[in-house]
Amino acid sequence: MSPIVLKFLIFLLSTLFHLVNNASLDVGNKYQEFTGDQGLYTQKDDVEILTENNFKNAIIGSNRAWFIEFYNSWCGFCQRFAPSWKELATDIHHWRDMVVVAAIDCANDQNYPLCRDYEIMAYPTLRYYPEGFAETSKNYGENINRGVTAGDHRYDLVREIMKEQKQGRGKQFPDISPFSGSNIQAMLHEAAPDIKIALLLIQEPESLLGPQLLLDLHKIPKLLIKYAHSNNTDLVTGLPYSGSPSLYLIETEKEVESLRPPSYDRKDVLDFLKEKLKERDIAINFETEKEKKEKLQEKQNEVNDLLEKIKKMGDAVFQMDLETALRYSLKREIGGSKEITGEKLQALRTYLQVLTKYFPFGINGKALLQEVSALVESSDSVEGSKVGTLVRNAENESRQVFSTPQKWLACQGSSPQYRGYPCGLWRMFHYLTVNIADYSHEQRGDNPRLALEAMHGYIKNFFGCADCSQHFQEMAAKRELFKVSSFDDAILWLWEAHNEVNNRLSGDPTEDPDFPKLQFPSEKNCHQCRKSDGSWNTTEVLKYLKHIYSNVNISYLGADTKVIYLGLEGSANNSAGLQTEDVQIQTRPVGQGLIRRSDGMSSAATTKDKAFLRLLTFFVLTVSGVFNLWVHI
Repeated sequence: MSPIVLKFLIFLLSTLFHLVNNASLDVGNKYQEFTGDQGLYTQKDDVEILTENNFKNAIIGSNRAWFIEFYNSWCGFCQRFAPSWKELATDIHHWRDMVVVAAIDCANDQNYPLCRDYEIMAYPTLRYYPEGFAETSKNYGENINRGVTAGDHRYDLVREIMKEQKQGRGKQFPDISPFSGSNIQAMLHEAAPDIKIALLLIQEPESLLGPQLLLDLHKIPKLLIKYAHSNNTDLVTGLPYSGSPSLYLIETEKEVESLRPPSYDRKDVLDFLKEKLKERDIAINFETEKEKKEKLQEKQNEVNDLLEKIKKMGDAVFQMDLETALRYSLKREIGGSKEITGEKLQALRTYLQVLTKYFPFGINGKALLQEVSALVESSDSVEGSKVGTLVRNAENESRQVFSTPQKWLACQGSSPQYRGYPCGLWRMFHYLTVNIADYSHEQRGDNPRLALEAMHGYIKNFFGCADCSQHFQEMAAKRELFKVSSFDDAILWLWEAHNEVNNRLSGDPTEDPDFPKLQFPSEKNCHQCRKSDGSWNTTEVLKYLKHIYSNVNISYLGADTKVIYLGLEGSANNSAGLQTEDVQIQTRPVGQGLIRRSDGMSSAATTKDKAFLRLLTFFVLTVSGVFNLWVHI
């Protein structure tokens, strides 16, 4: 190979290496620019990440001040310093409308020229840039002392803000200078007309607690906060003063109230004021975006865990689903009927008679159903809105009618248009057919179709889906609902009807993809319910239905069982002459503690137990990001 060719090949290889190296660097830079991650900080932190591309646009002419760390990511001291800077950014994130905590990595090749131009000679360097900063010769920002802890950085920042305000800047901050007036009236005279509460802190002149509280509480409406120094003798002598520091609350035309926080540490004072002002309908919330995301993720994880737990419970019936179905039925479907007369009124009366006697309510729930029944029995024409009003009034927690929030649990679909109310209504009527059959002959009467007739009348006259109502009526006629002759046959009739509907809707656009319409019960949940040839063993199916829909096996996940058992076992609200049969839980062993299901979940509880779960509205959050990185070589 000739020397010329060899040199040419070397030239080509070196050029290619240079291009690939630059291309890789360009890709990395574009990725960092897109994600916002760089050096010692990421988007997960509350620190604003600056680069050569956005630094000047951020600080020049800004309506906020900037507190910036210039650092070198390979510097060991900077690495040890970073946690305190992150902590500061999170701690004062609620000051972000006034001052931003930021950082720029001078070890990055693209950022280094800017760091050099701003004469950064040591790492980390902290600089303060006031609002409206203008880039001029030798104006590189104000050097700030490099503290050790987040508290050190916060104190240094507050001192800089105080200095700025003395020089006529820092207008975006509240006035954090001490109150120098001689009496409370002078302080209130300065207040805006909408001020509801005033706070006054007396502190030593060297303390920074007052200025920090002013910055912390600057966005709280209807609140005036001031601090004064303990050497303001004219002001102090007019207060119930017992030494410095002291904190006072003043309401219009009321006496000054001395407050006693557990300590005068900033965090303790803020936590104390949150609770104190909450009593006066003033809310303090400093939750950062990071904390909101973390809490949202935590709640979503709880929801996911709950969904998995519910799936493992198979065909379990939840009090929450039953109550939610009932509430929707009474408030929305019946409550939305303008005038109820004739056949429709009779159907409503039958429906309410069944619910009043057999729905799994406590004493106050039964009283509500009796009140609604009395309303519809009192006239030949009833306005549905009156029924809805009775139920809405009963939803006040003080009434202790409903034991659960109005949420779906096992009937929750993968998105709002799926499952929900139809699922809850099916479960409620399955429950009713099983529990009517479970009563003695003297209690239930001779009509084995009691629940089915109530369901037929309700679906025909009130169910909001007209096509669904028509299909049910046609199925009822085909399957001869009105010829059902035993209570066990009523249970099986509804089971067969439900499976017919599942079969018809399997693969339909209305089917929830996460909950396909299968024949019920599944072989997994009831292996013995199918014979060897795959056909149903109705004897075993009946046993299974009686088991899962028995009132003993209702799951109280998310329910307040005190509401259900109210009036029993010596409750303070025990009504004179209350009989056990007045509450539709008489077949449950109330005094025997928790009943454990085979899956380990509690299904019933003592009256002293309160199974409380803060169940959020199920919802699905989808977060997707598409990173399109392009490179020209």
